[in-house]
Amino acid sequence: MSKKKDKVKVSFLGNASKSVTGSMYLVETSTKKILLECGMTQSSNQLDDFKENSKSFPFKPKSIDYVFLNHSHIDHSGLIPKLVHDGFNGKIISTDIAKALMKPMGLDSAKIIRKDSDYLTKKYGKSVSPYYSEEDVYGMIDLTETYRFGEIHKLDEEISFKFLKNSHIIGAFQLELFIKNASGHIDKILYTSDLGSPQTKNHYVSDLEKCKKTTIVISESTYGGSAKGIKPNREKDLEKIQVAVDEICNVKKGRILIPVFALSRSQQILTDLFLLYGGDENFKIPVIVDSPLIWEINKVYKSVLEGENLELFEKACNWKNVRFIKDYKESQLCVIDKSPKIVLSSSGFLQKGRVVNYLGEYIGNYNDGVIICGYCPPNSIGGKIKSGQKTITIDKVSRKNKCGIMMLGSYSSHIQQKELLNYLKSINTDKIYLVHGEEKGKLEFKKLLEGEISKMNKTTKVIATIKGMTATV
Repeated sequence: MSKKKDKVKVSFLGNASKSVTGSMYLVETSTKKILLECGMTQSSNQLDDFKENSKSFPFKPKSIDYVFLNHSHIDHSGLIPKLVHDGFNGKIISTDIAKALMKPMGLDSAKIIRKDSDYLTKKYGKSVSPYYSEEDVYGMIDLTETYRFGEIHKLDEEISFKFLKNSHIIGAFQLELFIKNASGHIDKILYTSDLGSPQTKNHYVSDLEKCKKTTIVISESTYGGSAKGIKPNREKDLEKIQVAVDEICNVKKGRILIPVFALSRSQQILTDLFLLYGGDENFKIPVIVDSPLIWEINKVYKSVLEGENLELFEKACNWKNVRFIKDYKESQLCVIDKSPKIVLSSSGFLQKGRVVNYLGEYIGNYNDGVIICGYCPPNSIGGKIKSGQKTITIDKVSRKNKCGIMMLGSYSSHIQQKELLNYLKSINTDKIYLVHGEEKGKLEFKKLLEGEISKMNKTTKVIATIKGMTATV
């Protein structure tokens, strides 16, 4: 076999090669094609996202042997059902928890796609078909095999792998992919997927494990930009929540909306509210959790958590102040109810879902408030609110932003700039490819990382990826 044919090629295909959503990387050996995740592009533009996500894959789905799913967020998993719909029938490799989350996350995504296709059909007067259905979600689940952390698993004579814990969300992992060529030489690829902060750790996730040596690294860089390198402070954020609840709910008799992601953020915030107030018999403010998807994901949490984690989560969910809403009519009545309350509803970007109904009701009232606790794309409604925009368009209606706005900085499930610098510079590797970050921040981080590596007299190259580029290992 020629050396050229023996080379491993990596293609950076997804939107996350130029931004922060749409993770998808193709690894090609002389005999195998392996996909590292297959995620949706998510932005503030419904039409653009539908067009992007419904495109044909830049490879034949039937040609893919393995797909690794590092975690279940839709920007990492959301196009796997489309892959199945388009002919993929290989193995999907993940953890048991990530597989358990596939059903609620995938079915919710299929429902949204169907609604989007109906909306676009009506808007443009021509039939627009969903690019996958609930049947394809079940097809994805059927093809998924689960493996444990802490050991090397052999798929065939050429491909082996190991999962490392990454502290992002439950069931998530970093991937160490071992590729053995015909001469017996083994190349190793570390794919971090999304990494969680080792310092500001969220509930229910494991500590970050670190890889020491690999041939190349493909690493996220979500908070790589220096402007995002501020150290988050969970204690101060918890104090800010208490101040907001006291001022808005107790003094002004108003309502608080906390936009959350259904997976991970909602469970984290609910738990922290319970830890803040669950032991106070005088605390009477209702905590409303309004999202059918959160309800379904909570059921998965209860089935997979163990020990102290399960005990804490059960206590938070069964807290007398908590009320879960699944029925839409009940949700509509809750939106217009004027009594003091704290509402958790998805999605976190304030773009879709029941959360938009609450925002439309609360945003024009001086006595109400919105607490934003995570990243929002600049052009999303959440991003515009964070930037201080005074007039916000919600459901095509322009509304004055009069309610109180508070931002929390410690609830990201992503590793922070300094933490990521310390991790990546410690790895003995030939090259580090930066993905999953906005272009400006990625370039800023590349420069910082190169400086740190130079101080250590290492020769590691750092590459800021662009969509469509290829590299050889």
